[in-house]
Amino acid sequence: MKRTVFLDRDGTLNREVGFVSDPARIELLPGTAEALDRLHRADHRLVVVTNQSGIARGIYDERTLAAIHARLHAELGGLVTAWLHCPHLPEGGHGYGRECACRKPGAGLLHQARELLGLEFEGGTLIGDSARDLLMARGLPLRTILLHSGKPVDVERDKLRAAGFRPDHEAADLPAAVDWLLASA
Repeated sequence: MKRTVFLDRDGTLNREVGFVSDPARIELLPGTAEALDRLHRADHRLVVVTNQSGIARGIYDERTLAAIHARLHAELGGLVTAWLHCPHLPEGGHGYGRECACRKPGAGLLHQARELLGLEFEGGTLIGDSARDLLMARGLPLRTILLHSGKPVDVERDKLRAAGFRPDHEAADLPAAVDWLLASA
């Protein structure tokens, strides 16, 4: 059975710089492409799940996001199976303002991936740099890894603690997370 690794985007794959509205502003974090290649060679399916409320805020549109993801996809050697995003903002905005199941920490993007790709959660892993990323795995049979490469880790740990959630592992960055994941398989 092929295992799935769900990955956040900003702060996990690329440098966290706020709302990115230009594909040229995307900067991969060091070692990201190599880490994903190692997972791919170890027969893991890679799926990106990301909140992109910049669409609802009118900062960029779906076409711009598709161009950003196309650039990242190419820079990552085409190894990502799917790029799933939530464009919504509960407070409203540009036709995307509504409550939804896909906005993290909701698990909607994970369920979309399961339905679209016919995958199982069992044996899978979720990697991200925020409490919101990891909390989407609550109640699912996924291991979770909190990265220190994006949002302030102490703040994110506090949010996780307040939610009664403890990640399975913490790592400095994606390459270190992949080291742990492959060693613990």
